[in-house]
Amino acid sequence: MNMTELYEGTTKNGLGAVLSNLKSFPKDATLGTLISGFLVVLVAVTGPIVIQLTAAKNGSFTDAQTSNWIFITWLTSGLFGLFLSLRFRMPMIGSPSTASMVLLVTSLQAHSINEAVASYIIVAITFIIIGATGAMRKIMKFIPHEVIMAMLAGVLFQFGVQIFTSFTAEPWLVSIMVVVFFLARKLNVRTPVVPVFIVGIVLTVALGKLQFNGAELFWVHPQFIEPDFTWASAINLALPMVLATLATQYAPGFAVLRSAKYQPPIKYSILTGGFISLLTAPFGNTGVNTSTITANIAVGEHADPDKTTRYTAGVLCGIFYITAAVFTIPIIDLFNMLPPSMIATIAGLALLPALANSLHESVAGVHGREVAMATLLITISGIQPLGLGSPFWGLVAGIIFSAIPFRSVKN
Repeated sequence: MNMTELYEGTTKNGLGAVLSNLKSFPKDATLGTLISGFLVVLVAVTGPIVIQLTAAKNGSFTDAQTSNWIFITWLTSGLFGLFLSLRFRMPMIGSPSTASMVLLVTSLQAHSINEAVASYIIVAITFIIIGATGAMRKIMKFIPHEVIMAMLAGVLFQFGVQIFTSFTAEPWLVSIMVVVFFLARKLNVRTPVVPVFIVGIVLTVALGKLQFNGAELFWVHPQFIEPDFTWASAINLALPMVLATLATQYAPGFAVLRSAKYQPPIKYSILTGGFISLLTAPFGNTGVNTSTITANIAVGEHADPDKTTRYTAGVLCGIFYITAAVFTIPIIDLFNMLPPSMIATIAGLALLPALANSLHESVAGVHGREVAMATLLITISGIQPLGLGSPFWGLVAGIIFSAIPFRSVKN
């Protein structure tokens, strides 16, 4: 195979491909893919979970609703990656949309969990339509990428700020965690949030800040949540979630696969994510899609030099995700023992690269910088005219401003 060609995966179709790859999995798996799959999930249980816990707190979720949400998120991420990796013989990594979860941190203060679930259903149906029609490119062309990234940067902004506002409560804990993060980045550690989390745990214990609340080992019992469809939640939640997921999960996720010399199964991935999300949305699942940041851990040559057997990293990642889902409640109990300042710092540092990337991409074009800044500032402002959230108005303003023709001025 020419090194410049993109690997298209298994030549068999449907169930035959899954069974064939499942049969060869034991001999294809390596220590490298085992470690890579484990690291992906380790990042998920030390970073994104903090965002979910924050959103659940703002939404006044019960303990059962919180554990149910995290359980279904990890379970579906595992099933998504497990199935697609075996189907296409590629390291397909599933994850929830980080941008969607971040959006919920503020939106759940104004919308009920029932309205949120209705929005998840709308998002899932929308992705099924996008996958079936191949409309992803048309949507991405209609709304400037810079506008979407500026809106995302505005949503992420508060997480970056809270790193340093947490300094007042726990100066030593926060400052050391921040230093560890930048040292890890300097040393090109693949998962910098992991050493930050470990150091944070050690410092919390050393400073006597760990609060043991009598955690118990018990299982999650998935609960059906009746959806409440409203126009406000559809506009405030569903619309930004669809656009942000396309721009920050699917598009870059497929780009990561191409950079590793794989031909991503775009239509199949979006359809699979849409159907899994639709079936599990009534149980509180925000949705599942291709991973972006953590996918880099599993799709490169560091996981396995042979791209034809690297799919085992995706399979193992799926298995580890499902295992984490089984132990959702003990993991949540651990985080509930940690001081709020540590939780805020972990969340901020975990999202700092995403914030930096969003800002960079939003102002990459010289002619669209003012539009991007207007979108960013409107999103940060928190304004809610007509009861619609600032991310929506940021998108609207960005689209309108981008439509104004730019005319260069000659000296």
